[in-house]
Amino acid sequence: MKHVVESKSWLYTLIPATLLAAITALVYYPSLHYAFQFDDIANIAKHFNIRSNTFSTLFFTGTRWLSYWLNALHYSMGKFDPFSYRVGNVAIHTFNGLLVFFILLSALTHLKKESFFKHNAFFIAFISSLLFLLHPVQTQTVSYVIQGELEGLAALFILSMLLCALKFSQVSSIVLKCALCVLLFGLAIFSCGSKEIAVISPALLVLFDWFFMAQGNWQLLKKRLPLHGGLFMVISGIYVWLLKPAFFTKILTLNSLAKNNIGNVITHNPDMLITPWHFFISQFKVILHYLWMFVWPFDISVEYDWMLVRGFLSPDCIFPLMVLLLVAYGTYKLLRRDVAHPVAFGVLWFAICMAPRSSIIASPELLVDYKTYTASFGLLLLLGAGLVYLFMYLCNQWKKTAAISHQKYGLIACTILLACAVGMQTVRRNKVWRSGLEFWQNVIENAPGKARAYNNYGVELSQTMHEYGKAIPYFKKAIAMDKKYPDPCNNLAVAYSHLGKIDDAIATLKHSLTINPYYPEGYNNLASFFLEKKEYAKAEECLHIALKIRPYYGKAYFNMGRMYMEKGEQEKAWQCFKDSCTKADLDTDVGFATYGRVSLGLKKYEDAIIAFTKILEINPSFPEIKFNLANAYFLAQKYEESIMLYQDLLKSQPGEYRAWYNKGEAHVKLSQFDNALACYEKIRDRQDQLPQLALRLAACYEKVGRLPEAKQELTTLAHNDKVPENVRSLAQGLLHQLQKAA
Repeated sequence: MKHVVESKSWLYTLIPATLLAAITALVYYPSLHYAFQFDDIANIAKHFNIRSNTFSTLFFTGTRWLSYWLNALHYSMGKFDPFSYRVGNVAIHTFNGLLVFFILLSALTHLKKESFFKHNAFFIAFISSLLFLLHPVQTQTVSYVIQGELEGLAALFILSMLLCALKFSQVSSIVLKCALCVLLFGLAIFSCGSKEIAVISPALLVLFDWFFMAQGNWQLLKKRLPLHGGLFMVISGIYVWLLKPAFFTKILTLNSLAKNNIGNVITHNPDMLITPWHFFISQFKVILHYLWMFVWPFDISVEYDWMLVRGFLSPDCIFPLMVLLLVAYGTYKLLRRDVAHPVAFGVLWFAICMAPRSSIIASPELLVDYKTYTASFGLLLLLGAGLVYLFMYLCNQWKKTAAISHQKYGLIACTILLACAVGMQTVRRNKVWRSGLEFWQNVIENAPGKARAYNNYGVELSQTMHEYGKAIPYFKKAIAMDKKYPDPCNNLAVAYSHLGKIDDAIATLKHSLTINPYYPEGYNNLASFFLEKKEYAKAEECLHIALKIRPYYGKAYFNMGRMYMEKGEQEKAWQCFKDSCTKADLDTDVGFATYGRVSLGLKKYEDAIIAFTKILEINPSFPEIKFNLANAYFLAQKYEESIMLYQDLLKSQPGEYRAWYNKGEAHVKLSQFDNALACYEKIRDRQDQLPQLALRLAACYEKVGRLPEAKQELTTLAHNDKVPENVRSLAQGLLHQLQKAA
C-alpha cells in the first residue's frame, strides 16, 4: 500500500511537470530561429572574445562570467546561429518554471495551518508555474538572448537555493542535511557569476524561511540563522571582491550618478546627470507599471519613452506613491492578522527583488520589463492564487452546471482555457522578435519619443530591405531628436552612399565623427567613401584610426585590403585579407573566401587550403567551396587529397564536369592513367567547353597502350573546325609524332 501511495505522489509531480515543460516548448518553438535583436548583436554577434573564452579563463573574472561562458559554449556549437542560444534560454526558463512548481507545491503542502493555500496547493502551484512560464511579459527575458541568460541564470540559482533550503528544513537525516548544505553554498558561490541581482538571495532566503519553513515561528528561524549568516557572508564577500568596496560606498553615499545613453535620453534636459534621488522618486510610477503589466500585458514594450519625474510633487510621482503606500498598508494589515500570510510573502518578495533596481542605484534605463523576471515569482503566486480562488468561486456559483458539477473538473477546465489564452498571447507577443523590422516598428509604436528606435528602424530598412530612400527620413528624425547621437549620422551617410551621393555621405559622416571621435564604424565607412573617390591616402588614414580604436575590426582590415589591391600592392592586400579573418572578427565565410581567393592568385596554396577548409567548417553550402578547396590541394601538389575531395563533390554533383576533368588531371600527376582515362571518358560530351579534353584522352590512350584510339582522338580533333586553331595545330603535331614513332 505504501508503494502505491509513493508511486501516486511521484506521478502527482512528474506528469504536471512534464505537461508544463511540453507546453512551454510548444509556445516558444516558433521563435527558436529568430535572429538576434538589439543588444544581442553587440554582446554576442560582435563580441570578439566569444571565440576564445573558456570556463577556466572566465572563472570568477567578473559578476557575469557564467553568461559569457554560456555564450562561448553556444558559439562553439553553432557560431552565430541564434538557434542554440535561444534553445538554451528556453531551457533555462523551463527549469525556472518547474522550480516554481516544485517549490510552491512543497511549501504550500507543508503549511501547518489549514488554509485556502494549503487545501489548493497543487492548483496554486500549477497555475503559478504556468503563468511564470507562459506569461507574455516573460517573452522579453526569454527572447532577449543576453538578458535571458543573465536574468534567467540568476533566477535559476536563486530558485534552486530556495528549493535546497526548503528540503534542508524538511529532511531529518544528518547526511542529507550536510549534502544539501554543501549544495546550497555551492549554488550561492556560483550565483555570484550570473548577474548582480543575485546579491539579494540571502534576503530572499530569510523571507522564504520565515513564511514557509519557520512559518512565522521565530524560534525555528533562529535555529537557521547561522546558515543564513554564512550565506550572507559568502555572497556579500564575493561581490565586494568582484565589484570592489568603492562600488558599494558610492551607492550608499548617494554618489552613484549616471549619464543618459545616446539615443535614449530620460532626463528633461539631455545634459543632466541622473541622480539617485531623481531616479528613486521616478520609480514609483515604474513599479506601478510593473505590477499592472502582469494583470494587463497588452501594452508592454521592449522599450518605453518615459522620462524622470520633474520633482517629488509632480503628479506622476505623488499619485503612484499613494497607490504603493496603500499596497504597503494592506500588506502590513495582513501581517498583523497572520505573520506568515502567503499573500504578504508575494508582495514582499516582489519588493525585495525590485529594491536594487528601483531605488537609489541610478541607471540610464528608467524601466525595462525583463528586470521583473525573478520578482515575478512572488507576483505570479498572488495572481495564480487569485485565479484559483476565482475559479472555485465560479465553480461554486455554477455547481449545478453538468460540465463543472465537480470542482476539480471545473478547475482543470479553467486551467486549460488559461493555458490556451496566455499561450496564444505569448506567441503573438513573441513575434515582435521575429525580425529587426518588426522589433523596431513595435518600439516606435510604443515609444515614439526614442531616437534610437527611429535610427534602428532605419537601419533595418536600409541594411535588410535595401530601401535606402525610405530609411533616410528615419535617420533624420533620430538626428533631430538627439543632436549628440552619432549612429543615425553614420547610417544616413551609408544610405547616401548607396544612392550615389558620396559627397553628402562624406559630409554627414564627418559631422558624425565630431560628435563621437571614437567611433570605429564611422572611420571605416568614411574610408569606404574615400575609396570610391580613389582618395587612397585619406582612406588609409581613416582605416588606421578605426583599427587603433578597435584592433580586431575585421571590416577595416578588409577595406585596407581593397585599398592595397586597387593600388596594385597585392602582398599588402593579401596580409590585410588574412588578418581580417584570422586576427579580427571577419571570421565569416565571406572573409575567408576573400583570403582564399587572393591566396590562390598569389600562389600561396597552403593559405588557400587553410581558408577554404575554414569555410567548409563554417558553411558547408558555401558556393563551390569543395571545388575550390580541391583545386587548392591540386595546386599545392597534394594530389591524393584533391582526388578525395573531387570524389566527395561528385557524389552530390555527378554532373560537375570540371571536377571530373580536374580529378583526371590529378590522376595523371600520379601516373594513374587508367583512372584518369575513366574520368575523362565521363565527360567526353563536354569537349565544347573543354577543347583540350581530346588531347588528354589521346595522351592517356597512348600511356595505356591503346594507340589506335589515341590516333583517332587526335585525327578527329585536328579536323574539328569548332576548336581553336592552336589546339588543332597541337593535335596535328602530336598525331605526326605518333605516326612517326609507329
